[in-house]
Order: sequence, then structure tokens, then C-alpha cells
Amino acid sequence: MRMGRVLMGAMLVLMPSILAAQAVETSLRPVLRPAVIEAKFTQTSAPFASLRPKMRPVSGRSATASAVQKVVVEQTISADITARKVTKTEPLRNVVAQTHTGVVTVTSPFAVAKSLRPKKRPRKLKVVLLDTSKPGRVKKAVKYRKKGLVCGINGLRGYHVKRISGKGGCGVANPVKLTEVDGVKMTREVSIGCDTAKAFYSWIQKGAKPAVGKKGGGLAKVQVIGGYACRNRNSAKGGRLSEHAKGNALDIGGFVLKDGTTMSVLKGWRSRAHGSTLKRMHKKACGPFKTVLGPNANRFHQDHFHFDVAKHRGGGTYCR
Repeated sequence: MRMGRVLMGAMLVLMPSILAAQAVETSLRPVLRPAVIEAKFTQTSAPFASLRPKMRPVSGRSATASAVQKVVVEQTISADITARKVTKTEPLRNVVAQTHTGVVTVTSPFAVAKSLRPKKRPRKLKVVLLDTSKPGRVKKAVKYRKKGLVCGINGLRGYHVKRISGKGGCGVANPVKLTEVDGVKMTREVSIGCDTAKAFYSWIQKGAKPAVGKKGGGLAKVQVIGGYACRNRNSAKGGRLSEHAKGNALDIGGFVLKDGTTMSVLKGWRSRAHGSTLKRMHKKACGPFKTVLGPNANRFHQDHFHFDVAKHRGGGTYCR
């Protein structure tokens, strides 16, 4: 018994020495990763391309299902954008991808279905007129053909005529015969210059029509009683040459509404029915025209409005 205890104690003392003798000379350390890793794959084990989600089909633009399966679309789009430096103002048009079967062109989802082209000019030009009393509201649409336009404005209808030459300074360098202005017809053709025609157009559109408004269904015709005429002022035998002799003036005797109502300057200026409308039309002419005369001017203008574009000193207007 005593001997067993002695042997047990001796083993406990010698055990560390025995284990140390059996230990490895150095501790185990991980081996360094080689600079180049060689990997062997068989043609059957490795896929041809990494698996990617398929493109979302876009009607009229996406590639066929077989082409999408053979092409790594996302990678080619990314490479194409990098190479071309596509910006927001230069959208991607087409994607070209290389496959084992060849080159496949796939339409980009960023491309438009059809290139934008300007439409051909229609034979009939549509002019939209706005109601100036109510901004933004369309009042009427007037359709015009290109044939018949004068002085470069769609709303002026008529035809050009040869240069007018007269005695004593009479004449018009670029005369036109006007038949219609912004959808409002003339009761007779009037010969005037283009500057006068343009001022007339501005007044009809911004002055005469708004002044009449919906009264009688709107303005239909203008009663023109005078245009070009080689004469002196107020048809006098002597004195200064009239602006009519230069194609710078026209005289208006009245207006016809769409319901057939006639507003004459002679009878309507001081009437309760049409007086206020005629006075507004007269006032609105100051601006487009440089000289505006009416019944309050003198006895020579009791029955008509006189409008002309003659320039005054200081560039102002004379309205009476």
C-alpha cells in the first residue's frame, strides 16, 4: 500500500518531463498564401457566365428571350456607359455584347421607341385668338391657308400689288390690297402700305374686338371708306399732302356685327346704344396708330374715324 503511493507520486513528478519530450519542436503556424492561386475548372463544371436576373421586358424595345439568356446585359451596359461617358443629355441608344456565338445588339431600355421628328407644316395654318378681357381663355380659332397672307402676318389677308407712283409726292413703295384682318372682313378692298396694315391688325386684335366683346355676336366686318388717295388734307385744293397719299392712312365709317347690326360713326357716336362701344374703339386706336381722329376732332370727321401711322415730333400720338 505504501509502495503504491510512492509509485503514484513518482509518476506525477515525471509526467511533465515525459510530455515535454514528446512535443513538436516548433508551434504550428498558418502557411503564407501563394502569390498566384491556380484553380482548375472543367468546362462542364463552370458556367459560361455568372447567373444574373433577366432584364425586365419592355414592350417594343426589349431583346428576345434567347438573346437575353446569352448576353450579360447588365455588364455590357455598365461597360458601354463607362467607355462612352454617357450623360443625361446623351442617353444610351444600343448595347453591343460579345457572346460565344458572336456579337448581339440589344436595344437599351433607355432608348426611345421612335426617334422624334418635327411634323410637316400643315397646309392650313391655325391661329388661336385669345379673349383679352379674360386672359388665358381661347375666344376663337381662325384657320388660314398660306396663300393670301400679306406683310408677313398670318392674320392679314389680301394680296400685294405693284408699287404705286403718283404726282407731287404721292405713292406707296410696298402697297397691299387688304380684304380681311384677323377674321374680320372688309366691306371693300383697301389699298394701304404694310406699316398701316400691321397697325390695323394690332388694333383689330387688341382694340376693336375686345371693345365690341360679345355684343351682337362679335365683330364681323369693318366699313372702310378710304385708303390710298393722292390728295391734300381734308381734300382741300391747297395745303399739305394727306397721309392717304402715302398709303399711311385709312378711314373707317362703321362696323357690322355678326347678327347684322350696323354701328355707324355718324349715327352711333352720340347714341345710347353704340356710343360707348365706338368711343372705346376710338380710344384703343391711340397707340397702334400715331394719329386718331373722330367726330370730336372737327367737322371733317363727323362720319368716320381717321387712322394713320405718320410719325410726330417726339414720337408721341395725336388723338382727338
